[in-house]
Amino acid sequence: MAKGIGNDIPLGAVVTTPEIAKVLTRQRYYSCGNPVCTAAGWAVLKVIEKEKLQENAFVVRSHLKERLKALKDKYDEVISDVRGQRFRASS
Repeated sequence: MAKGIGNDIPLGAVVTTPEIAKVLTRQRYYSCGNPVCTAAGWAVLKVIEKEKLQENAFVVRSHLKERLKALKDKYDEVISDVRGQRFRASS
């Protein structure tokens, strides 16, 4: 996900459980600390939140999955399965 969070600016991220994240707050972790990259990442996060892009991705994913299931039903001799994980849009 690193490329997407920085809009092509070199950034990285860690996705983890709340329990692990709580442990990670006990230490300080540093990387390059490039202020331009940090500002770009912050700007991307603000746009994602302001434009509700996460919620939109959930709606689009759900719609796409339903359409793919309809194609599977229609062409079951060619399409054997439609898979996908269930994610909740954040509130």
